[in-house]
Amino acid sequence: MLPRASPTLTRISFRRDVRLFFGSLVGFLSVLIVILVLLLQSFLEHTRDATRQNWSNIVRMTIDDMDRSNLLADSGALETQLSILEARYGVAGISVARGGRVIQVGVPPSNENVERIERSFQGAKIIFVFDASDLITITRIFWATAVVCLLGTAAATMLVIFYLPRITRPIESMLDTAAELEERDPAHDEQQYLIDTFRKSIATLRAQEAELKRMHDAQKERADDLERVTAALTRSLASGFMAVDPQGRVVEINSAGREILHPNGEAAGKPLEEAFEKSPFTDAVRSAVDQRIALTRVELQLEKQTIGLTTVPLVSESQQFLGVLALFTDLTHIRDLETRVREMQTLADLGEISAGIAHEFRNSLAAILGYLRLVRREPLADKPRASVERAEEEAAQLSAAVDTLLSFARPMRLNKTSLDLFELVSGVAAKIERPDNVHIECDGQPVTIEGDSALLSRAFENLIRNAVDSVTEKGGGTIRITVAAKPRPSVRIEDEGVGLDPADVPRLMLPFQSEKAKGYGLGLPLSRKIALLHGASFELTGSVGGGAVATIEFFASETTSALQFVTSEAS
Repeated sequence: MLPRASPTLTRISFRRDVRLFFGSLVGFLSVLIVILVLLLQSFLEHTRDATRQNWSNIVRMTIDDMDRSNLLADSGALETQLSILEARYGVAGISVARGGRVIQVGVPPSNENVERIERSFQGAKIIFVFDASDLITITRIFWATAVVCLLGTAAATMLVIFYLPRITRPIESMLDTAAELEERDPAHDEQQYLIDTFRKSIATLRAQEAELKRMHDAQKERADDLERVTAALTRSLASGFMAVDPQGRVVEINSAGREILHPNGEAAGKPLEEAFEKSPFTDAVRSAVDQRIALTRVELQLEKQTIGLTTVPLVSESQQFLGVLALFTDLTHIRDLETRVREMQTLADLGEISAGIAHEFRNSLAAILGYLRLVRREPLADKPRASVERAEEEAAQLSAAVDTLLSFARPMRLNKTSLDLFELVSGVAAKIERPDNVHIECDGQPVTIEGDSALLSRAFENLIRNAVDSVTEKGGGTIRITVAAKPRPSVRIEDEGVGLDPADVPRLMLPFQSEKAKGYGLGLPLSRKIALLHGASFELTGSVGGGAVATIEFFASETTSALQFVTSEAS
């Protein structure tokens, strides 16, 4: 006996089976919907009949009450009695017409959504009005349900007709693809053929996935090694390092570069102008990318920084432009150090010249004062004696100026100790005499630095005295002294005095440039020299009539050491 052949899954049989399945499903749903509609219609008819029968019973009972109470005999109380019957039996309205007279209570018979029942009784025509809105609502719901059911059946039928090809197309495509992969054995049906082909394809894909995973792991291991080497290299660079692609987007930037440029969030993947604020640095790097050129040791002046930049364009073996590597470093501290060194050298040269002049003046003034004192011992008339005394006073003042100049020119040696800036400045301010209309306010926090207490006290005393003189000249005011620890230790002396012209600041830093009548012009230069000796910056700002601000800001210890070395060499 021959074995029974298994049913084959041809395209025709598959389409037929799918159509039969969906056709049966739609037919079953259609029959179910028709049965439900018929049941709803039967329920609606039953509800109508029951409602109308109830209305007929109400009419009969109402007429019986009217007959027992002989309502029509009493025309005066007829309307009242009709209202009582209306309320008792739930009638919407009652109208009685007899002899050309109509008595009506409740809803008129002419209203919409009502049903009327007419009866003749004792020669009168009685119309009972009932509210039919519930029946109308139930009828509308029935027809709406029937229409929705019919439309749903039609929509389901149309969906089956139009989307059946989309359902059968994947199986047909799988049969075609399977035939390309492997020829079907006639002894197997197409269903088993599809399953076997699918399983073989999965097994092949898994084997290929394993091979790809092995290759990926090997490549990843090499990439990780390269990444570790690259990361170690970029971390070891003390200068900033940044890679930029041909579109001007940041590919990578090391930690030193982030500390120098302070990017806006994560810089990788962003354009230069978005990752960093627009500046000469971003313009230079963008120009190097656009023009594909190399920049060598270019110095760029930013708002508060000086940056040295070198760029190198990257080109592949096929001469394809890959981007630009940028190496940069912050030269701000170096340039500040150079500036301070030049200033210290200038002060040293100026002190050397001043010392020579002061020694010559001092010798001559000593001889002049000696002769004047000898003359005063001789008997003189009042007028010559007064002239000699005035000459001696002028010579004494000139001698004091020479002593001050020698103090400015004399080489200074720092005796550094640990001191509290706030305590030092507060103590100096408390010792300075001032008029009652001049107030000094000290604010800040304890800040410890290494410095020469005597020299710093002298520098702060000169600055505070200048502020007191300026405020006194204006007629009174306040001097505010602020000691801060961040970003660097600093002392700020702000006054409400007569102020100064910003253009005069460079001139006021030189000796004998005082704008006060009895001043020698050595207070500011000496304070500046003491600040520079401590590795600090000295800044004087202000405006005419708006007061002045003197700020001393202390820098790092290595800067201080370098300046002290230069100062000792110059001295």
